[in-house]
Amino acid sequence: MQYNAHAQTQYLYLGTSAATSQTAYSVAVPYPSQDAAVFSTSRMVNAGRNANGAMVGQMVGRPIDKQQLGWQRIEREKWWELQRFFTDGNFIFYCCYFDHSTGLWRTRRFYLGDVQATPVKVGADGKPLYYRDAKCNIIDCGE
Repeated sequence: MQYNAHAQTQYLYLGTSAATSQTAYSVAVPYPSQDAAVFSTSRMVNAGRNANGAMVGQMVGRPIDKQQLGWQRIEREKWWELQRFFTDGNFIFYCCYFDHSTGLWRTRRFYLGDVQATPVKVGADGKPLYYRDAKCNIIDCGE
């Protein structure tokens, strides 16, 4: 029997307050498709070279996380729930996520980046049956 670690859990939890957590959230984001959940961390550095040509620098602020999220197929209701959360005044929001750099769950303020999705089997009412190749990214505000 194959083990499915995400059977009862979600990938991210979005909310409107710093108290957003795995149990207190507005929207639970499902696990992305395999190989469609790139986690990246960037660091701003104030750097230069000394008289010997060696790099001298220090990190400015803290590391900034970014999540790229993609689903080969996502049900329309879940996609709409996510997009409504963002368009209903939550361009900047709190995200409870697993930090793959430290191995800890944390909650930080994020903002929404690019979004795209392909509607599939659109009915006479204009509604698709589901979306494929749906993607969005969320970026840490750095606060």
